[in-house]
Amino acid sequence: MKKYVYLLPLLALARPAYAQHFEFVERAAPNLSWYSGTDASGTSFINRSSDDGVYKGGAYTNSPYGRHAGLGLGLGLRALYVGKRAGLLVVDLGYDWQRTRTDIVAVSNVDWSRQTQTGTQTQYAADGETFLHSQNISMFAGYGHRFGEGVWHFDVLAGPELTAIFGGRESGEGTFNNGRVWLTDARRSSFGLDGRLRGDLTAWHGRAGLNASYSIGLISAQSGLVGGPARQSFGQVLRFGIAYQLN
Repeated sequence: MKKYVYLLPLLALARPAYAQHFEFVERAAPNLSWYSGTDASGTSFINRSSDDGVYKGGAYTNSPYGRHAGLGLGLGLRALYVGKRAGLLVVDLGYDWQRTRTDIVAVSNVDWSRQTQTGTQTQYAADGETFLHSQNISMFAGYGHRFGEGVWHFDVLAGPELTAIFGGRESGEGTFNNGRVWLTDARRSSFGLDGRLRGDLTAWHGRAGLNASYSIGLISAQSGLVGGPARQSFGQVLRFGIAYQLN
């Protein structure tokens, strides 16, 4: 009997150690992305040019860093360490195709005359929208806590996120000048790296879960522009999707 009395405290000590383990999780999530900051705008205009009234091509959005959210998609894989007292450490590698939206309210056209070698600028009221697309690879390192036991439990995480942004492109369509169609499909320069802060929540039911996260950018997407004052447009990303524990 005495052996069992001594064994009980040892089992109590061993239980927290046994509870420490790694979990590997895959996730898939639609996302909403947009820009905030003093130089992010909900509206912009299209720049285009023509020669003696003949459109030359190469139209582009004057400021594509829109405040309106566009819908994208993403995938991710994370390694989650569950420690003592349900503390969590996570490393998450993810890919997101993101796009932001800008409403177009005008078209600015410069018509160049071969005879006079001068250009005449005319601005027309317009409608339509453009989307700024980008490819994003993100590394999220977070710390948090697991709440609850049994059928449902919840993982709450927060931490820094480093994102490589590449493959920038804009596309859009609308009308101006009594029904004439404007189109844009242009490459945008690569945005480089963005440092972000991220909050992440997963509600688990067995191995399946519902995941949501919000990331706020700390580096302006327009920080690399040359000339003029510093411009502030910070990326925001809201993800909402499913997660599955692999082990």
